[in-house]
Amino acid sequence: MTKHKKKQSNPWKYPKLVLALGLGIVVAFSSISYVSLRAPDLPSPSLKDLAAKHGIDLGMLVYDHKLNDRIYPDLVRDQFGLVTIDGGAHFKELRPSETEFDFSTSDTIVAFAAANNMPVQLHHLIWGDRIMIPKWLEQGNYSKDQLRAILRDHITKVMQHYKGRVREYSVVNEAFTEAQHLYGLRSFYGDELGYEYELLDDYFRWAKQADPDAKLILNDFNNETKNKVSDAMYVYIKAAKARGVPIDGIGMQMHINASNIPPKQALLDNMKRFGELGVSIYITEFDINSNSVKQSEADKDKLESRIMYDVTRACIESKVCKSMTVFGLTMKNDLVKKLTRANSRDLLFTSRFEPTQAYFGLRQAFSE
Repeated sequence: MTKHKKKQSNPWKYPKLVLALGLGIVVAFSSISYVSLRAPDLPSPSLKDLAAKHGIDLGMLVYDHKLNDRIYPDLVRDQFGLVTIDGGAHFKELRPSETEFDFSTSDTIVAFAAANNMPVQLHHLIWGDRIMIPKWLEQGNYSKDQLRAILRDHITKVMQHYKGRVREYSVVNEAFTEAQHLYGLRSFYGDELGYEYELLDDYFRWAKQADPDAKLILNDFNNETKNKVSDAMYVYIKAAKARGVPIDGIGMQMHINASNIPPKQALLDNMKRFGELGVSIYITEFDINSNSVKQSEADKDKLESRIMYDVTRACIESKVCKSMTVFGLTMKNDLVKKLTRANSRDLLFTSRFEPTQAYFGLRQAFSE
């Protein structure tokens, strides 16, 4: 018996059917994409408006490559009152060579801020960590006088480029942590020029000359409570103010390890003692690392909400805290994940832009 092969149908004989199926698939995928990227339905008033009632600017670390996303820029604009640049404006990123400046990344972020009437805080003019030092500078065998001239030129040109567009600068970052060689940190500038704190005077004076209207911040790590770092900063600030050094504020990075939570009163007392020296407090890089905490995810959510609440209340109650920058909208693509905390959890929003318990802890603190 002869077996006949089953005749294969040719779908292209029915172009209307193929077109309909194709459009259906496209619509289906578009709908899925739309749902996954839907903006969160957040309560009113916004976080920034709640913070403003206390005289505090709530800031957000902003990335240029995220500004083309569908939801990210709107969420930043609607919920935050300060744009912080920490990535795209470091020495290594701005200086491909001794004679060149590349402002393309930071210009994009500053333009976004200007379009939305948001002030800008820029990090960091001077940061000695060797990962932020370009090879041409590290291997240039410059004399001390030459290196000082390069740093003065850098401060001057960056601040003049953004004069009137950047409100405040982290002029120096982690100088006190590096000077004490804590956590294995060392400074390229300290190794080359010395670790005397008085060298910082010049950085602030140069900055003041470049833009007399900008607020100038001395930023550091692990200085949120009374300890070796904050004590050294306190001694320096007191003497520097007596010398007329134009330092407007102390930057507290506020990278909180949830396994070693600073008490709210300790935060508050430390902020107040700096305020008594005539400087303001800026929380510049606030995030929470709960990776080492042996708790359920639900319990970690509650813990992070409480930490967010306590830090925010300390900022409010100190009466000297001018701004608080949260170091990333979500943890999915943010700097802290890339550099230090590969498994960190979400911050104020999940990767799907859903508010976390930390968001509600922050909201509660500003609402009271």
